[in-house]
Amino acid sequence: LVDREGVRVEAGTMDGGGGGMLIEFLFAIAKALGLIGFGFLARSFGYTTPQVGAGLSEFVGKIAVPCALFRSLSTLPIFPGQDGVAVELNVLMCGFMGKFVLFFTAVLLGVLLRKSLATCAVFGLVCSLSNDAALGLPILNTTHPKVGTSLVFLMTLPCCSLLLPIGLAMCEMSKKSKGRAKEGFFSVLGVTLSRVLKQPLIVSVGLAVAYNFSTDGAKLPRVVDQCLESVMGSLVVAALFSLGSSLVNTNLSLDSMLTPLVLVILKLAGPGLVCRYSAAPLFGFDSSSSLEMLSLYSALPAAPIVWAIAREQKADSDTIGAAVVIGTLLCGPAMVLENDGFRQEAQQLALKLFQQAQDYSGVHIEF
Repeated sequence: LVDREGVRVEAGTMDGGGGGMLIEFLFAIAKALGLIGFGFLARSFGYTTPQVGAGLSEFVGKIAVPCALFRSLSTLPIFPGQDGVAVELNVLMCGFMGKFVLFFTAVLLGVLLRKSLATCAVFGLVCSLSNDAALGLPILNTTHPKVGTSLVFLMTLPCCSLLLPIGLAMCEMSKKSKGRAKEGFFSVLGVTLSRVLKQPLIVSVGLAVAYNFSTDGAKLPRVVDQCLESVMGSLVVAALFSLGSSLVNTNLSLDSMLTPLVLVILKLAGPGLVCRYSAAPLFGFDSSSSLEMLSLYSALPAAPIVWAIAREQKADSDTIGAAVVIGTLLCGPAMVLENDGFRQEAQQLALKLFQQAQDYSGVHIEF
């Protein structure tokens, strides 16, 4: 999707140069849903065992995602003076504020529903961590070449260095509060912080930032880069296949689907609204193109890694898995509404299909 500098030069622009943005977008969503469906069918017909899905989710959370983060952030221009495509700071601050607000809004929702601290944490993560690998990069590459790719990677940095540690710390605090009820607060806090800092996701971000700063964003050695690229190639397939496999024999009922739906609505609509009506006036910019890009990025569904975290932490993984799948299904209409190019192509496609139906039936309707 991108070259080594994170740029897809041949992609079309929002002004109509792409000629197929909607098709690219629908193809990316169909691919994600297809992988989820393959995992579900393979598990349903007994071709795979529960251990396969558990192993794949562990591989995604502990190997594939950390490798992807390190490879992406180690060479991205994130420090002043580095060459490369940059995103304005106020745009990044606006986007992160939307995620920050939604994280704690979802945590509050979990508290109101009397969920455990770990479940409240994954509620926050499912509303703040987006499916950048499978959907974010191909979609924003098509609609906003160069800048869109940088936005995806740069937004990953604060999310993985701040929101993710907060969520993991809450999960660890939940476990320690149950297993160490007689120990003091600072003892539990110390053990929690040490475990969070050892998490592969946190370690990979720290190593990537250190490498980037010490080498001024130099390219990785070729052998290392190719090894990481090979691991990254399996990330999307493993994450979505294992998610589909986990949906077999879930404990969700029709009544319990309300919570995933609320989480999906918060994830798809919340950050964009915060960006437009709170963050943008606060940080002083009114660029319609930047606001549309942020809204489009905010409408991405939740990342499958959140489901892997929920499963590892035993924090209502059925609800999180349902939220990820429902969000992937509903992100299409949400993104079409957020993007002028998508809306125009959707109207043209609908008109073309209507005209073909008239030609086929021989009935013509004048408007």
